[in-house]
Amino acid sequence: MPTTPARWFADPRASDTFLGRALLRSEAEADPAGYAACCDALADFDMRGDLHRITAPTLVIGGRRDTATPLDHAHQLVDGIADATLLTVAAGHLAVERPSAAMAAMRAHLGRARHSS
Repeated sequence: MPTTPARWFADPRASDTFLGRALLRSEAEADPAGYAACCDALADFDMRGDLHRITAPTLVIGGRRDTATPLDHAHQLVDGIADATLLTVAAGHLAVERPSAAMAAMRAHLGRARHSS
């Protein structure tokens, strides 16, 4: 199943990185029926009304150039979840273009969560 790199990467060169190639390969190897079913499920999945039920400290990472899941979606999550913080990165979907920034934020978030419990 071919996928469009422009949907996942704001910078076309990201598709030539190790992570970019791995993502595209994973997409291409996915069972088409399973992938389509997953897309249908995600399209119908709307839990915005239940965001207030999340009580764990939450880190939301959003790509400023993400066309698959626009940054407005990340803002909705942060607005609906108490104790949520938002990290925006200059990237497309999944922050593959800025893995070190995403990883550093996740490590810091998990470290704070571990020390607060």
